[in-house]
Formats: sequence, C-alpha cells, structure tokens
Amino acid sequence: MNLKIGFWAFALLLVFSCSNTKDEKKEITEKEDEGRIKVYLLGTFHFAQTDSTYNVLDEKHQESIKKLNDIIVGLNPNKIFIERMPDFEYENKIDSLYTAYVNSKKETKNRNEIWQVAFKVGKRLKHKKLYQCDHSGRYGANYRAMLQYAQKHNQMDVLNKNTKGTAKMKIQINIDSIRNSKTLLEYLKWLNSKEVQYYSNAYYITVPPQIGHTDVYKYKKNEYLLGTELTADWYRRNIYIYSKMINQLDYEEKSIFLIIGNDHIPIIRHLFEGNPYFNVMDTEKWLN
Repeated sequence: MNLKIGFWAFALLLVFSCSNTKDEKKEITEKEDEGRIKVYLLGTFHFAQTDSTYNVLDEKHQESIKKLNDIIVGLNPNKIFIERMPDFEYENKIDSLYTAYVNSKKETKNRNEIWQVAFKVGKRLKHKKLYQCDHSGRYGANYRAMLQYAQKHNQMDVLNKNTKGTAKMKIQINIDSIRNSKTLLEYLKWLNSKEVQYYSNAYYITVPPQIGHTDVYKYKKNEYLLGTELTADWYRRNIYIYSKMINQLDYEEKSIFLIIGNDHIPIIRHLFEGNPYFNVMDTEKWLN
C-alpha cells in the first residue's frame, strides 16, 4: 500500500515539475522576444505582371487588397520596406511619388503591389516615407546561359525537375489556374504557405547546381558548374536586400514589414532568424 502511495506521489511530482519547466521556458522565451524587433515578411506575385484577364483594379480584387491592407495596418509596423533599389532612387523617384500619393485625394490606378499595398498602408499609418531595399542580380542572363547549356547537353530533365536530386511539389500545379480560382488574398495566403515557399527555395538549391559541366575533377571554362552561378547570384542578391534593410534601422523599431516577390522570402527569413535582434513572425498565422 505504501509503495503504491509513494509511486503516485512521485508521478504527480513529476507532472508538476514538467509543467513548471514548460512554463519557465515559455516565460524566458517571451522575455527574450520582448526586446526583439518583429519582422513581418509578405511574399507576393507581381500585380502588374499578369495577363490582361487579371486586373487588380477590378472591384473584387480591390476588396481583397483592402482586407489585406487592413491586416497589415493592424500590425502597425514602424517601417515598410519595398522591392526597389535605393541606390537608384534618382531613377525610381519613389520618395517623391509616395509623397505625391499621400498628398493626393485621388486613389492610385497603378497596378503594382508597391502602390496597391505599400503606398496605401503607409498613407493610412501616416508614414512619411517607404524604405527601398532591392538589389540588382543577373538571374535573367544566368538562366539563359543555363537553359542553352541544358538544351545542348541533354540536361533538360534536370531543368524540368524530373531526375533524382531535384525537388518539386508532389501535386503538379498550374499557377495561373490557382490564382484565378482564388481571391487575391487567398492566393497570397497560398503563396506564403510553408509548403509553397519550401519548394520555391528547393528549386534554387537542387536544380541549377546540377546543370553545366558537373565533373568536378575536370575544369571547363564557362561551363564548370554553370548553373551554380545562378544560385550563388540569387543568394548574393538576397543577402544584399537583407543588408540594405538592417542598415536603415535605428533599432528603436518595434516591428518592420517587407513586401517582395515570394521567392525571396525563404532566404531573407533565414537571415533574420539567425540575427538575435529580430523575431520573425509566422506569416501563415498573422495573414490569417
């Protein structure tokens, strides 16, 4: 009898001990998060680069954009970052365009997501400026070189993700049909799902590095691991984007927000997650 009582007493003590440990860990995590800058990352498609049948100025899409912007306004970010190069402001003229929009009573007819989301949210939050952070890359040139090599050297199966060592979503999808079957906000939620972003990044690390002259023991000029140039340049561009963001902070911000092409998000998220000054918020949660 005494043995049974002793066993149950020990079991209860163990349960309470584990519960207290979990509570203590949660409290420590919450305290650590208090002083970190919240980072809200939104991957997007380029609103103005769709075919003529998809116009974000249509009423149904404007309703969806309004709901999206309401969510972002609720996050109340201190700074909004956009996919434009600050070192080319003399050409972009984003500062003057944004100021003109803020001072105008007319609604913008520009289909670009910078105008439809960042401009509108910035105006509602009474931000004096938006922050540019994009950086130039050579994706187009690198992809053309990779495609030409793949066509000439029987590597199209790799490029089409039909060989071992390449990654693609289990269910084959048509991006246009998915976009057209959902509201704009629902489509953005799909783009920002962990599965979609996982496979978008998997492309860069499984496909291009296996295209080109891949016999690593025999160097061939202009052909040696040719596709790796695309992946390296892509990572380089995103590291610069991250660098341009953090160099425009005074570290007094409570939170920041970035809207950028969806493929950029996994790398930028990884960089912020590795920086102890930031707390990357789960997009699937805040977007829902």
